[in-house]
Amino acid sequence: MSSIHKHIANKIDQQESGCLLFPGDFRGLGSEDAIKMSLSRHVASGKLERLGHGVYIKNKKKGSTTWPSLEKIAVAISKKERIRIKPAGAFALHKLGLTTNEPDSIIYITDGEPRNILIGEKRLVFRSTTPKKLSLSTGISGLLVQALEELGKDSINETLKSRILKNLAMEKEEILMSDLRLAPAWIYDLLYKLNKQIIR
Repeated sequence: MSSIHKHIANKIDQQESGCLLFPGDFRGLGSEDAIKMSLSRHVASGKLERLGHGVYIKNKKKGSTTWPSLEKIAVAISKKERIRIKPAGAFALHKLGLTTNEPDSIIYITDGEPRNILIGEKRLVFRSTTPKKLSLSTGISGLLVQALEELGKDSINETLKSRILKNLAMEKEEILMSDLRLAPAWIYDLLYKLNKQIIR
């Protein structure tokens, strides 16, 4: 066993079962190619499971109920790379209950590099965005702005308005007003008018 492969094996052994690992965790132990080759060998031996490109988990089997969610993987990537992420697109719609269809892709906007990772039968997508969008809150109103941008103005009907109202009622008004300052004009108008219907 090469010294690089042995050092990587030792570092893996120090991690808890179920720990998410990335090639960057092993920088300093060898070249990028040597690290990737070693990780592939550890996958072949069963020490690691490859969840997707550049994403590994220690001692977990594909299809196990203990596989981490794509949300957990996304958070782990954001922490590892020190980037910001926020749910977007159909994923934001689903989190708010504005659609019952579970999306095939879990989409985040980010100030990091764009990427598209196939994990099982779903995709984890990071889309580069502007600082303005990342300035939205992490709460309900920030999600609403992202979700409504995905839907578009012409898709808003009375059923959706009712669901949006239920979400707005759970948001603090000061947070909502802060997010509305960053929202497109049509979203500002819609949420501002709906918010006026809520008795707080």
